[in-house]
Amino acid sequence: MTADRTDLLFAALADPTRRRIVELLSDAGEMRVSDIADEFDSSRQAITRHIDVLCDARLTRTEWRGRERYSALNEAALQPMRTWLIRYDRFWGDKLETLKRLIERKDA
Repeated sequence: MTADRTDLLFAALADPTRRRIVELLSDAGEMRVSDIADEFDSSRQAITRHIDVLCDARLTRTEWRGRERYSALNEAALQPMRTWLIRYDRFWGDKLETLKRLIERKDA
């Protein structure tokens, strides 16, 4: 994943409203934009802008069906982030394992 792509994904998920939208779509599979907007105190227009940011980052996809706009999570877009984060998960796992060994050695 390129740095620009990484920046775009993390920037899109930096906002708590957008993270909540991703959570909703993860649970529901897909939702009408109006139903997503009902979950927030913000206007439908504000939620639509958040969905557009997620769509620009390819985290969601939207389609029109008649007069309704539906959004769905593009879970494949999260995989590069998982790959990037695993490196740090291993880092902390190694550090915590070292700390555990030091504590056990001190207790022995």
